[in-house]
Amino acid sequence: MHKTLFILSTAVVLFLGCNPAEMPYYKLEGPTMGTTYHITLQCDEPAGIQASMDSILADFNLSMSAYIDSSTLTKFNVADSIYCFTKEEDPYFEPIFQASREVWQKSGGMYNPAIAPLVNYYGFGYKEKKKLENLDTLTVKNLLSLTHFDSIRLESDSASQFCVVKLKKGMMLDFNSLAPGYAVDLLSSFLEKKGLRNFMIELGGEVRALGVNAEGKEWIIGINTPNPNAKETDIELPLKISNRSLATSGNYRSMYESKGQKYAHIINPVTGMSQPTDILSATVIAQDCMMADAWATAFMVMGMQKSLDLAPSLKGIDACFIYDAEGDGVFEFKMTEGFSSYYLHNEQK
Repeated sequence: MHKTLFILSTAVVLFLGCNPAEMPYYKLEGPTMGTTYHITLQCDEPAGIQASMDSILADFNLSMSAYIDSSTLTKFNVADSIYCFTKEEDPYFEPIFQASREVWQKSGGMYNPAIAPLVNYYGFGYKEKKKLENLDTLTVKNLLSLTHFDSIRLESDSASQFCVVKLKKGMMLDFNSLAPGYAVDLLSSFLEKKGLRNFMIELGGEVRALGVNAEGKEWIIGINTPNPNAKETDIELPLKISNRSLATSGNYRSMYESKGQKYAHIINPVTGMSQPTDILSATVIAQDCMMADAWATAFMVMGMQKSLDLAPSLKGIDACFIYDAEGDGVFEFKMTEGFSSYYLHNEQK
């Protein structure tokens, strides 16, 4: 999925020798999970903190990375039927799998991490990104038989060992729709355990904000204009958040055209078709970033009306959908009742 976000509040004070009540704010950044992370935090010395967070992310990659042949995810995907591991070897896979199952059930199967074979077919996979020359509906039909998430089970024969079982060879999982959000949650938990109370974490477009920024105000996050030609600084939706998480998914950049047909990374798990929905951008605010991440993707797949029908019933979930009804480049918004309280423009009226 394509993440669309820009951090508006970037003022950072860098100085040493201050008293604890006026600890400085630092900015940290680095590569991870095929993208980058950016963290602004108030602390007395960030060097040791960044080294620890890099270690957490490296360990997490050994679970979720599709680029690493030795990761749990890759080992399961290439296995014929089963892959087992201990909780000590991988403490991350089980909570991610269970969260995926929850969103899959509540979305009526429209959110589906077992869609990986079709993601690869359309050229949106990890290792082989290429445009589809000719759509073969028979191939799509055959691949759909590999995308039944209820045919993949996570079993445990003890308190410490798990086995992931697929009922059909060729079944694969793709957790890219919520793994970055869970990584943000892990980093947030680490910082909170360190006693830090003012920070903002952004990883691949997923955000967790706690406390206040360097100006003593809520963190301001800008959602990009959903236009493939827009710059990162073109903001359509300015939001203020604190003690919450945010994720945005959009399909207006992660698409291509081949022989007159448009293909988007949003794939319908029922039809197997790759096509844009009527939502250009879905932004979700939730308590934890993993769920915000997953539901942003789910809503993109579901489309506007189904998302508007379901979102109000989801506890702790607020959402906003950007769309262009007339196709004229004038964007419109639909949001849940609770989402409007985060909208910065409401304070400026």
